[in-house]
Amino acid sequence: MAVIGGETRGFQELKRTHPELHSSISSLFEEITTIRRDLHAHPELSFQETRTAGIVADLLRGWGYKVQEHVGKTGVVGLLESGKAGPVFGLRADMDALPMEDEIEKEYRSQNAGAAHTCGHDAHTAILLGVAKLFADKGLPSGSLKVIFQPAEEIGEGAAAMIEDGVLANPKVDAMAGLHVHPTLKTGEFSVTTAEYSCAAVDIFELKVTGKGGHAAHPHQTVDPIMISAQVLVSLQQIVSRQTDPLDSVVLSFGQIEAGSKATIIPNTVLVKGTVRTLKPETRQLMPERIEAIAKGIARSFGGDCELDYQFITPSIKIDAEMRGLLKDAIGELYGEGALKISAPSMGGEDFAYFSQEVPSVFFRLGTENGKDTAYPNHNSRFDVDEQSFLYGISVLSLLASNYLKQTEGEKG
Repeated sequence: MAVIGGETRGFQELKRTHPELHSSISSLFEEITTIRRDLHAHPELSFQETRTAGIVADLLRGWGYKVQEHVGKTGVVGLLESGKAGPVFGLRADMDALPMEDEIEKEYRSQNAGAAHTCGHDAHTAILLGVAKLFADKGLPSGSLKVIFQPAEEIGEGAAAMIEDGVLANPKVDAMAGLHVHPTLKTGEFSVTTAEYSCAAVDIFELKVTGKGGHAAHPHQTVDPIMISAQVLVSLQQIVSRQTDPLDSVVLSFGQIEAGSKATIIPNTVLVKGTVRTLKPETRQLMPERIEAIAKGIARSFGGDCELDYQFITPSIKIDAEMRGLLKDAIGELYGEGALKISAPSMGGEDFAYFSQEVPSVFFRLGTENGKDTAYPNHNSRFDVDEQSFLYGISVLSLLASNYLKQTEGEKG
């Protein structure tokens, strides 16, 4: 990870450089933190975010937003209009929790067994509510702001469901931004990629290798699908090392193998499950064709066969160069150029990708680490965030939105 270079400034410096913004965010910080702790204590799994959605909808209505509920099942959309002509800017936060236990030793620890905000979606929701409150209080420079509270990111289905329900229309969203909290960055730091894609496309597959079972003492009378599978798994990695560009990024991983019932029986079939991660769409399309060709070829050469079930799940996040430039300018203006780090694309998935396929978008990381309790990685049972990071997230998203909305249609074109 590289730093662009230059000075860095903390939030309290805004009291001097941006006193109105500093005052506005400082005044709402306690409320937003209280909301976040309540959400953390009451996590809800994908497409079950009814309590969270109700809280969000009630707050937005109270602040003067036009609110739509049940968008993409449990999603919420708030629209704030300036009354002046201009573009529509969208900001998105995901709301769902993970199916695991919360082991943080805080008073806001999860009260719902088997559900925990260990990926920070409670923080995302709170930060976007902070932005929504700020604009409700001070107004928009022009155009409109659409705040999108999305369900079911953890299963990769919420964004697509909201788009299908028309979240990007009426009025049409012209551009979007989103963030993700991250403990690899300290509070006050941000990161974005300079690549075209910031997060990988996520796909899953199943290979069913078929042979002929029999007694393990007489393998010559069988067609051993376990041995065939071993050859297939090793050979498939040749796609990554020899059949794709070394400068491209491809991950092919196997996470599950199911076969057999006893040590002395060679089974009839083996089931292999895995995932593929790619950045470029053309590489994504290549992978199932190559996996099937190699797996079938090897299986048939040993007298067996192979069937592939390949599912495209989530596309890669596409980063718009102009939006990335606006983000860089906003961070630089508020906190200095040194606050923004350049990161490599992640091979993890994020269904914000669906929005980025539809409108020019930027997606970035917000640093949340400030000591041992906030250093645990995402999806760890002890994951927590430094709540002071909310000040940085709210301020950057607010300035980014303001700067975008100040653009006229002529300047945008």
